[in-house]
Amino acid sequence: MLGIGLTGSAFAQSSVTLYGIVDQSIRFTNNSNAANDNQVQLTNGAITNSRWGLKGDEDLGGGLKAVFRLESGFDPQTGKLNQGGRLFGRYAYVGLESQYGTLTLGRQGTEAFNFFGDFDPLTVGNYTANSWPFFMTVGRIDSAATYAGQFGGLHLGATYGFGQQPGSLSRNSSWSVRASYDLGPASFGGTYQETRDLSNNIQRMWGLGVKYAAGPATLFAGYLGGQDGTGTVDEALNDPSRTVVTGSPSANQRRDMTFYTGVTYQATTALALTGAFYYDDMHNLNGYAANNGERYAGVLLAEYSLSKATQVYGTVDYNHVSGGAYTELPGKNNQTGVAVGIRHLF
Repeated sequence: MLGIGLTGSAFAQSSVTLYGIVDQSIRFTNNSNAANDNQVQLTNGAITNSRWGLKGDEDLGGGLKAVFRLESGFDPQTGKLNQGGRLFGRYAYVGLESQYGTLTLGRQGTEAFNFFGDFDPLTVGNYTANSWPFFMTVGRIDSAATYAGQFGGLHLGATYGFGQQPGSLSRNSSWSVRASYDLGPASFGGTYQETRDLSNNIQRMWGLGVKYAAGPATLFAGYLGGQDGTGTVDEALNDPSRTVVTGSPSANQRRDMTFYTGVTYQATTALALTGAFYYDDMHNLNGYAANNGERYAGVLLAEYSLSKATQVYGTVDYNHVSGGAYTELPGKNNQTGVAVGIRHLF
């Protein structure tokens, strides 16, 4: 990280930090299209998407600070911007921080996304194959006001996304909350959120998470529930190569019941090993009543630190779908991915 500080009688004490991650992987996937061909590709990182950003603060006195963050996601293999080509598609916000918490305004993560970033053994992966359960969290939203506070072991968060629609406070809006508590080696908590589309249909999700540190190992378990009348979860999870005819998501709301568990193990100072398993029981897929299905995935990850800033890694993931969930894979009902990569932090 590159830090730049300004001090002096004419200026309040302030700092700006340039930071980022460049992460590239070589990935093999079988059953990668409708013809079930194999694919080898150079792609973004398995766990940490590449990004660069600027963040800073200014001491306003009396324990109050002004803070900001601008963060851009990109694909190193092409140089293209992520998040639909946005310059700062990951985060773009400004706010105030005090002993009572931090209030920020701008593009930010939903509280469910923030919550599972702490309670998923992979910290929410970067391939669809290792992050699909968390598509229900929506991820990041525009025009959001967020409060985050920590009081001892208690962590709190609340976010409201303004719909920006004339004549309506609810259309296209979002709200979410989270709470967790650290109790010795254990942490546990929950989250709830609602997101509305332009027609005022609602996508709801809720979840619980727990983790426990035992020596060099940390154990994880969690649950995500969802009810979607907007069709956005189906749209996000359906494989982009498939042509899917949809029914009525508002009349036949998709329901998800997802469970996961996993463990991370610090085998040596340099070597970290992670295993995770995810399972989802789905109902009313793609807007059709009784169109049910299941999906599960297993992920193994080994990361080795060459230095404080550079790691190499290898990962294997396996996904299987059944019933109406067949649309979430491009060909057969299963897919295996193997990847090796390198990650550098600055």
